[in-house]
Amino acid sequence: MNSPHIRKAEQKDISNITDLLIHCAENMHQQGMPHWLGVYDNEAVQQNLLTKQVYVLEKDEQILGCIAMGTEKASYYDDCWPEAPDAEIYITQLAVSPEKQGAGYGKQLMQFCLNRLQDKTVQLDAVDHYPALLKFYKNLGFQIIATGVGLGDKRHLFTYSANATT
Repeated sequence: MNSPHIRKAEQKDISNITDLLIHCAENMHQQGMPHWLGVYDNEAVQQNLLTKQVYVLEKDEQILGCIAMGTEKASYYDDCWPEAPDAEIYITQLAVSPEKQGAGYGKQLMQFCLNRLQDKTVQLDAVDHYPALLKFYKNLGFQIIATGVGLGDKRHLFTYSANATT
């Protein structure tokens, strides 16, 4: 068996990334978190490939996770956090197959991105009702800088600080 590796996503990956995101959305919905339902389809994934840097974590030619980095904030940021400063990079679409969660793949994807950003300001957001994810981001060195309501959910805006203590 090969060890997992991260590579830049390609056009040929669109349907596999879409399947992964829909599978994660369904899994989160079963846990009472429907905020990803209906968000991702082939067209949305294609758009991300055109406008963001998208990476996949792959093992034995199977995509187990993905992540995207872009320079444009999500449309709901201004409504949710009107006072928040802008960032240079926004991280979105972090997903790991539910069957593979807990193996460190999400952390591996996040570290891969953070290692490439050097001193750039980075932001991401997470819904309040996903405490394990909030803890995950804090443990990686992210800090909550604002809280608000976006897309009908209470959300936290995080920024990354390489010097943060956990």
